[in-house]
Amino acid sequence: MSRTQDQRDLLHHEYSDFELLKRLLRYTLPHWKIFSIALIGMLFSTLFTIVQPLLLKSVIDDYVLKKDLDGLGFIAIIYFSVTVFSFVLNVITSYITTITGLKIITKIREEAFYQLQELSMDYYDKEATGRIVSRVTNDVERLLNLLSTGIIDAVVNVMFLGFLFVILFSLDVTLTLSIIVFFPFLAVAIVYFRIKSRAAWQHTRRTLAKVTGYYQEAISGITVTKALSAEEFVTEEFNTLNLDNYQARIRALILFAIMFPLMDLLLTIGTALVLSIGGYSVGQESISPGTLVAFLSYVTRLSHPIMVLSNFYNSLLASMAAIERIFDILDSNPQVVSRDSKRLANVTGKLEFENVTFQYSPDTDPVLTDLSLLIPPLQTFALVGHTGAGKTTLASLLLRFYDFKDGYIKLDDVDIRDCDLENYRQNIAIIPQDSFLFSDSIKNNLLYGNPQASDEEIERALLKVGAYDFTMSKGLDFEVGERGSRLSMGERQLICFARALLADPRILILDEATSSVDAHTELVIQQSMKNILLNRTALVIAHRLSTIRFVDKIVVLDKGKIVEMGSFQELMAQGGIFTDLYEKQFAGQDI
Repeated sequence: MSRTQDQRDLLHHEYSDFELLKRLLRYTLPHWKIFSIALIGMLFSTLFTIVQPLLLKSVIDDYVLKKDLDGLGFIAIIYFSVTVFSFVLNVITSYITTITGLKIITKIREEAFYQLQELSMDYYDKEATGRIVSRVTNDVERLLNLLSTGIIDAVVNVMFLGFLFVILFSLDVTLTLSIIVFFPFLAVAIVYFRIKSRAAWQHTRRTLAKVTGYYQEAISGITVTKALSAEEFVTEEFNTLNLDNYQARIRALILFAIMFPLMDLLLTIGTALVLSIGGYSVGQESISPGTLVAFLSYVTRLSHPIMVLSNFYNSLLASMAAIERIFDILDSNPQVVSRDSKRLANVTGKLEFENVTFQYSPDTDPVLTDLSLLIPPLQTFALVGHTGAGKTTLASLLLRFYDFKDGYIKLDDVDIRDCDLENYRQNIAIIPQDSFLFSDSIKNNLLYGNPQASDEEIERALLKVGAYDFTMSKGLDFEVGERGSRLSMGERQLICFARALLADPRILILDEATSSVDAHTELVIQQSMKNILLNRTALVIAHRLSTIRFVDKIVVLDKGKIVEMGSFQELMAQGGIFTDLYEKQFAGQDI
């Protein structure tokens, strides 16, 4: 399982660090005024911080050593005021940049969600659901610190270092040069840890995505797990993935843990050197005691911007791994696109398949081969055949879940690949075997079929499919639970029928829509079928062959080809594949 997950976690695009940062900065441009205000505020806060050691120098040299204590109160007030102003500015700028950062990641998350709605089904065939969820939640959240205060902090602290060294050189050149000696060592350490940390954080994000993905799958499949008593097996699988994530994070954090103390050690050695040289200089009266105190104060403050920049760099590395996974979604292109923008109007429902050949990937055998079929308007055709014959694939092509290259499919003599995709799908609906309901109320689930439907229209649709009594007894505001878990399978399927009816499609596909329901629900559906299929073309994929006696024609598929076609009576009279399927089913054999 782990090998499969590793294979499926590969990114579809490659990015340089510069490309990622340039694209990320585009999201900040609409907020440049706020970031500019925050930058100015933090610059003033930084200037106030820089002034504080100079005030200490003045206190020692101008007041303490000269025993002039009258002016100390005034200096203390200035020092206190500078500290308070710096604090207030930091609070304000942190607040407004955090709010702005939240706006930006909200926009990125919205764009990612929209893009996921646009992507074709082949993308979801290749990507695990939990991994996708991890990208639009965990990875996007990772950007908050970087986009809120991270970038501005980095800019301000780079400027702070510049101001700091200007002041240090003005205080004493010799002492400043003794500090600069240690900077090449810091640069080498930062470059080394950059290379190591980038790879470590990328691996951490991948392992976290696997944990999230397995969580989602395990919870979704909890019924199967319990039914098979597979709790121990599932737990062992999860523990393996969780341990991989733990070890990956430990490796990344070890690098992080070494980097900070190492820089702190270098700065401490530098401070000791300044203290030695500065103490000697004070003894020689080449510098004043206040200058040494101010210099030492600046040296201790020197560690803060370096630590902030290092922390920013570490956050940047973690964010870069997240950014490329987010942009990988945003840059993925849907495989199913419209060649033209033809809009259908007054659709009659004529369907024509001509020499259609389709395979899911180039390295697999065709699922459909040279298939041709004409379905006249307002007629109901059934598709039957063994598992793997191509029934659901044919329906998926009609829904434009996948694109085909050979042959064509036409609706009212218009190639469906030339139709505006949204307009085309408004004319077609499917009721699948898996009756999926959203974790919402009955009413809101029905409104997916037609968001503008009134309560009267909803009630009429429920009446037509035989779902009125149980929905009214529960109430339209009844919460159905995740995937409709608070309803029976039959009740879920009837709501799906009503939802499709509210959409009022010209083409309706029933994909084994009654194969998983009880006999009573199947009878209710059969009795409602006239209402459901009235004034529309229908394609019924059937497992229970007894349920398709009413259709106009039955199409028998075998290995992606049409092998028989006719009415129920005609096919039974032929004694071919359909007859064999029918007799096996009623003999209790699995077909």
